[in-house]
Amino acid sequence: MKIEMKKQTNDLKESITRNIMDRIDEKLTPMIEENEKLKQKIGNLENEIEYLKKEKKTNNIVIYGLEEREKSILELFQSVKEIFKRDLNLSVEENEVNRLYRLGKNKAENKQRPVLLSFINGWKKDQIIKN
Repeated sequence: MKIEMKKQTNDLKESITRNIMDRIDEKLTPMIEENEKLKQKIGNLENEIEYLKKEKKTNNIVIYGLEEREKSILELFQSVKEIFKRDLNLSVEENEVNRLYRLGKNKAENKQRPVLLSFINGWKKDQIIKN
């Protein structure tokens, strides 16, 4: 009789445990699936961010060694425009430029900061690089 009671108790424990585990699995399975989908989505977004970062830089040119004597961006643009015309025989117009500025902080007066020139179209950068 004791053995039978023990067996019934063990069977009951196993049944309850199995029932609880099944319920946990039912609730956990959708969460695991959602987690996998989110991981995949994060991976896709990270790849897209990397692509956009590279794409953003494709139309950029960094110019080194340009004297820092300009007082405004317009003067800087005129200097860059003159250099391209004089050295490369290429004209650069304002409507072809997306951004133009010096990189870094102006710490030392005798040190020349590089200039970042970002074109609207990649073909202008390619034209400059070919020369």
